[in-house]
Amino acid sequence: MLKNYLTVALRTLRRNRGFALLNVAGLALGMACVIMIALYVQDERGVDAFHERADRIARIDIDFVTNGEVEPAGNTPGILAPTIAASMPEVEAAVRIMQADRVLRAGGEPFQTDRLFLVDPEVFDVFTFPLRSGDPATALAEPGSIVLTETLAATLFGDAPAHGQTVEWTDRVLTVTGVMADVPRQSHLQFDGLISLATAEDPGWFYGNWFAVMFGTYALLREGVPVNEFEAKLPAFIEAEAGDAMQEEGTGLVLHARPLETLYLTAERGMGTFGNGATLRILALVALFVLLVAAVNFTNLATARSLDRAREVGVRKSLGARRSGLAAQFLAEAVVLSLAATGLAVGLVQLALPAFRELSDKPLTLLDLGAGWIGIVALAGATGLCAGAYPAFVLSGFRPAEVLKGRFASGQRGQALRQGLVVVQFGISVALIAATGIVFSQLRYMQAQDLGMDLGGDATQLLVLPIMGDSTVVRQLPELRARLLTAPGVAGMTASISAPTFGTYAADGTVEAPDGPGDEMSAVIVLTDTSYIGVYGLALVAGRTPEATPPDARREYVLSETAVREAGYASPEAVLGKPAAFWGMEGEVVGVVRDVHIEGLQRAVEPLVLAASDADVIPPNVLTLRVETAGLTATLARLETLWADLVPSRPFTYSFLDEDFAAQYVGEQRFGRLFGVFAGLAIVIACLGLFGLAAHATATRRKEIGVRKVLGASVVQIVALLSRSAVALVGLGVVIAVPVVVLGMSRWLDGFAYRIDVGWLPLALAGGVVLLIALVTVGVHALRAAHADPVKSLRYE
Repeated sequence: MLKNYLTVALRTLRRNRGFALLNVAGLALGMACVIMIALYVQDERGVDAFHERADRIARIDIDFVTNGEVEPAGNTPGILAPTIAASMPEVEAAVRIMQADRVLRAGGEPFQTDRLFLVDPEVFDVFTFPLRSGDPATALAEPGSIVLTETLAATLFGDAPAHGQTVEWTDRVLTVTGVMADVPRQSHLQFDGLISLATAEDPGWFYGNWFAVMFGTYALLREGVPVNEFEAKLPAFIEAEAGDAMQEEGTGLVLHARPLETLYLTAERGMGTFGNGATLRILALVALFVLLVAAVNFTNLATARSLDRAREVGVRKSLGARRSGLAAQFLAEAVVLSLAATGLAVGLVQLALPAFRELSDKPLTLLDLGAGWIGIVALAGATGLCAGAYPAFVLSGFRPAEVLKGRFASGQRGQALRQGLVVVQFGISVALIAATGIVFSQLRYMQAQDLGMDLGGDATQLLVLPIMGDSTVVRQLPELRARLLTAPGVAGMTASISAPTFGTYAADGTVEAPDGPGDEMSAVIVLTDTSYIGVYGLALVAGRTPEATPPDARREYVLSETAVREAGYASPEAVLGKPAAFWGMEGEVVGVVRDVHIEGLQRAVEPLVLAASDADVIPPNVLTLRVETAGLTATLARLETLWADLVPSRPFTYSFLDEDFAAQYVGEQRFGRLFGVFAGLAIVIACLGLFGLAAHATATRRKEIGVRKVLGASVVQIVALLSRSAVALVGLGVVIAVPVVVLGMSRWLDGFAYRIDVGWLPLALAGGVVLLIALVTVGVHALRAAHADPVKSLRYE
């Protein structure tokens, strides 16, 4: 029986090649979208899944609570991991991870990477990073140990075995105690080497203070301990272990346990790279919408062809065919079409994969779906059944007597359904185009905002050189500064503990309030020299820049406007001269600058505190040069030569700050491009269906058109007659799209501290674009019908 159904279905489709082609093309594009989005979503959801104990690993996060305000910290204190491992029986092991951006030297040749971590030796107990050589239990147990990835080992030592070799790191000699496989691409932690944490100096304040957050902390829970139950016990733990410290600081600490399995898509800050769960859900919804548009095409075209199939149904019913058998036959045709479309979709995806890899920045292949292909095939079959269900039961319900007597008329029976489905198609198309416009409008809005600093332009640029406290550079800093400032093309230089987009340091402190002692406040602190404000082009609104401060003297602080408001002052001038203390350093406020965005505009501006600091006390991590744009290539060449002369042990690496800020929005730009591509495909699919419906409508009205032409109707009048319904359907589609876009994109925009409003312009433009496309699609058939010879359509009347 099934074989017969399939045989008849194939014959029918072969006889109606045009109809089959339109359906297969629309479904193929829809399924291709589904496959590509499924590849992307699965890749994002698979981050960190390779760890054997991923379901038992949790990252511990910490929030500071000051005066009822909650401030999430990107990292955790060094005291947390050993304390939690010793005090909580639910924890099998805990590990600290800290960035160690330093230079390695093998054979005297420097190699710089920002992908070095200082870690506890338990790192291999918690995570699954297999070693090619070395013992994971002891590889990082001793000070002076380093484990290299295979790629870094080959870079440093070539074909020679790396195990047992030595490398220089800052002023220490490290022994390679293990070589591990390269870190999988789907890991939120990416690194080239791991250095034993015991190698670093142990500044007790940083390692033992509950408010010095420098580490990522990960806990391996014991078998059978759910993450939520473990998290429920953290308030009692932190109160028992840090209650006195919280009372002394006047700041509360709240711990959270974030499962590793969901960390990548839910975390916003901390060590590593992270995705966006909201974006992923929106893309999955887009896939559903595009497939829905393709399924609507199938249903529309099948119901539109009901007159063509009516006589077939009438003859077969008069010969004894049952309705169930006819319905099964039409469903078989639908499933065959859907499976054929899926096969074509696979070919389309394979052709599009190179472009999609570049668009998504992922090395995706069709094999990555794995068992997901079962779901794709099942989805194809379900799509065929669902899309073909209504036409099948409508066609199989025709009465043979009416059909064979010529009394059957199909125009009214499925017209309402077809028009309703077309409205849904256009509504989805308008919503996708409008959403794409809103995404790019938000990007332009963020990129156009005043960051509170001068990133440069046609005349100058800010050049950032990471040195990460390198003692060699710090020793040479006075001479390096003198040589750099006299180099042609260099307009200024500053050294600081951090730079915009290069991470921040949080500091709790106080500023004397207008009516007495100030409350504890948290701010981003930048320890720097006296040139920072000038080099970065910060705008002073009150006071002056800080002067150089000897190690034993009172600090001179400059606050941002937000920090001034946090301290309780209504005007910048009122805070000048007030005592202040951050990181335990006593001083006074000497200046106020306009607010500065240290990070991208996804986050609200934070209070900023600037303090002049001697490099010998807390060494700088970044040098920033303001260089002239004219002759920039020659300037960079001179700087590299000068650098090699003074600091031969460290490579000359740099970036431009405007490009670093632009990189903050790479995720949003990728999301916008993906959205735009799939919105375009949805329109193409909708137009394929509209093209088929317009052809059918024109064919059924050819006699009417002939009569109108004979009676004097012009081409313009006939085209307007046939296009009028398309305008109405697009209008209804816009009405449907408005609440969907407003609600959906408002939720997406809520993820940005600085955002646009969802206005009428994107919807109006999207509606105009879809209307134009619809009119062109319908107009092709309308013009052909309007220019046709009426004699041919009326010769038998």
